[in-house]
Amino acid sequence: MTGPADPRPLRRFTACLLLAGGTLCSGPAAAQFAPSFIGFGPLPAFAWPQAPGELESRWSGSYARMSTGFEAVSSKRFGGYAGPTIGFEAGRIWREGALVYGIGGGFDYLAAVGGGTTPGFGGLAYTRDLAGALQVKVGTLLTPDILLYAKAGAWAAHETLRVGPTALSQPFSREDVAVRPNAQVGVEWALTDRLSVAVEAGVIGGGFR
Repeated sequence: MTGPADPRPLRRFTACLLLAGGTLCSGPAAAQFAPSFIGFGPLPAFAWPQAPGELESRWSGSYARMSTGFEAVSSKRFGGYAGPTIGFEAGRIWREGALVYGIGGGFDYLAAVGGGTTPGFGGLAYTRDLAGALQVKVGTLLTPDILLYAKAGAWAAHETLRVGPTALSQPFSREDVAVRPNAQVGVEWALTDRLSVAVEAGVIGGGFR
């Protein structure tokens, strides 16, 4: 009846070990739709529970939740930024025998704080605030408690690049909405109905435009 929250330049590989508990409407598998590349925090979340008769199994059902957390990002070239986040996500999982599949999406907002967003002389600074993602997921149950899965989709983020002053130019900034494909593979082990562990690796591609 519950599941963990997944705890985010152009090409990069990511690997994460996820261990968290949250309150969801279906099973631990549902929480894997949370787009970790966005920045949803691994904090307890509330959900809208279904009636007992509507809960199909640990690996199926609908879910919806809100989450909050804190994100900090550091880059040698673009400096760093940090701030609190708040997000919403929802989705649906279906199961047919050992096959598990579904769709999910969400968005979150990061309020950058501190002076890290202002570049110095000749410097660069990158920040993002609103981001969203949509993914489809397909997996197979190796055992009743272990799911091998793959996810694919796209995420979009409102990004701002700030350029510091130079001897020949004044400081300026440029804003854009970047849309990038992404894919992940992973293994999830449902320890209980309220706790699971997942190991996931993925790639985020270059922009569609």
